[in-house]
Amino acid sequence: MRERYYSRELSADTSSIIIPAVTGLAFLVCLVIVAFNPDWMEFWHFWIIVIFYPITSYTAWFQIQNDRIELGNAIFITTSILFITIIMAQTWHPTSPLPYLFAIFVIITSMTLRPEASFFVWGITSILSVLAAGYTVRPFDLNYIYTLLWPIIINFILALTAYLVAYEWRFAVESISELHRKVRYRRNELFEVQEELQHTNFILRSLNDEIDNARREAVEEKEIRTRFMNTVSHELRTPLNSIVNFAHILSQGVRGPLTDGQVDYLSRIQHSGWHLLSVLNDLLDMAQIEAGEFDLKYAPTNLHLVCEEAMNNTTGLQLDKNISVIRDYPEQWPMVKADPMRLQQAIINLLGNAFKYTREGFVCLRVRSDEQRVYITVEDSGIGIKEENISKIFEEFHQVDQNVARRRIGTGLGLSISKHLVERHGGSIQVESEFQKGSKFTITLPIFKGETLNGSQPTTIKLGTTNE
Repeated sequence: MRERYYSRELSADTSSIIIPAVTGLAFLVCLVIVAFNPDWMEFWHFWIIVIFYPITSYTAWFQIQNDRIELGNAIFITTSILFITIIMAQTWHPTSPLPYLFAIFVIITSMTLRPEASFFVWGITSILSVLAAGYTVRPFDLNYIYTLLWPIIINFILALTAYLVAYEWRFAVESISELHRKVRYRRNELFEVQEELQHTNFILRSLNDEIDNARREAVEEKEIRTRFMNTVSHELRTPLNSIVNFAHILSQGVRGPLTDGQVDYLSRIQHSGWHLLSVLNDLLDMAQIEAGEFDLKYAPTNLHLVCEEAMNNTTGLQLDKNISVIRDYPEQWPMVKADPMRLQQAIINLLGNAFKYTREGFVCLRVRSDEQRVYITVEDSGIGIKEENISKIFEEFHQVDQNVARRRIGTGLGLSISKHLVERHGGSIQVESEFQKGSKFTITLPIFKGETLNGSQPTTIKLGTTNE
């Protein structure tokens, strides 16, 4: 359907050019003839063309402009052939070129109607040529009629040529029409894709705006939380220090003798105060970390002393449990460049968790090294961690087992702070754990290229039944 419409459009355009051109040329030629030959009776057939040919041609052109293309072309070709036949019937002689004029309309037919219609017009014009020539030859002489064979043959050759050319032209038109259809289809697809992209870009811009707003809100909330923790930690630390210190002074009997019950109460106050101070220290550290104010003082560090201080500060926390404490140290201790206090804090956090979640079995502090790194491992035989919770344990305020956490006091900040501290030292923490069988936390740090220190062989102490 698209190809047919495209062919009709080209046919209409061609006819709109040919009809005025042929009509104008014929009108001018006939007008010149009658102008130089005033005898109206002798040249009446030329006057017919001058008067009626423009009218019939305009009628054909008008039909074409109103999308009646076949009718308009048929009117123009029929009237043109009829006018040539009239002139030929009045003026033909054996050397007359009038029969060759039919070839013009044979060609026009193949261009404006259908290619095969050129043969039909050729046949009609051949018959009309013979009839018109026979009308002029009186008495009738067949030899004169033979002189029309050459124009008829030439017109046939032109009809065949016009058919082939028109057929190729129609094929080219159909190909162009198909390409035009594909181009329009692709263009429509591109417009649709463009609309989708515009819609997607609008959605993305909206999402980006929402993300920016959410990011700003998160930053503001984080800043508020950091300021809150920082302020609360500072405001609570001073009175807590006073409570702990005064409880210690009173427990020493400075203000007079105390009963055993009073000493017990004061001891509990001290213990709870020290624990609360530890919680406040964690909150303050996290506030400084989030605010970007957490500074480390790096120096070549004796790792053996750091590990021993961490072990001594934690082994006494669980004297009521049947736990073996293992020190698995190397013979040669590598040096690390670290903040000793903060590195010790990270190791204490790991050891504290190990003692906290181990009822019986062992807690081991193991140190190994190679040429580039040192590996500090805290291993226990405690409750372990489920596989789906391993990725969450370094989140702030996260405790994988809330039921156990209620029985074992903690904030859920220790591992998060330890991870940050280790990463600030250029290291990392790896976790291996099996539920109900134990956990292994390994701190990896780069070695500081310096001297090494002598260490000791693995040693074991028993808590709960024997002291170190």
